[in-house]
Amino acid sequence: MFNSLKTNFIQATLGGTVWVTFLANLVFQKELIPFNYTWHLLAIGGLIGITFGIIYPYLWNYSTFSARLNIFLSTLINTLCGFAGVYLFSVEMFDFIKLFLIPIFVITLIGHIIGFYFYSNYQNKKQVKKLNQLIS
Repeated sequence: MFNSLKTNFIQATLGGTVWVTFLANLVFQKELIPFNYTWHLLAIGGLIGITFGIIYPYLWNYSTFSARLNIFLSTLINTLCGFAGVYLFSVEMFDFIKLFLIPIFVITLIGHIIGFYFYSNYQNKKQVKKLNQLIS
């Protein structure tokens, strides 16, 4: 479990850092980026790694929490890390979207409920296929 989570963290952090760096290059094409802003990009990559490389796989593959708690925790962590990432990327952008915290939380919650529905259907079909192979 720990090796899997460590690998997921490294992959998500690297992918997130590359993606955010690419976006920063698009946004700041004509501007020089201060060196200390690089730490912001690395921190955003770390947030992505923690969220999608450790917390999500743990909640959905290893934890024994109820589905409702998994959905709520995923939504809360996703929303908070998303807002923290936006703050690290641009304070002005954060000031613009912070008024929409509740609607963003509700939309994220609905997305997690729908995602959980499809994920659980997929897992159930996988288990049925596995059990049918054992019977045959």
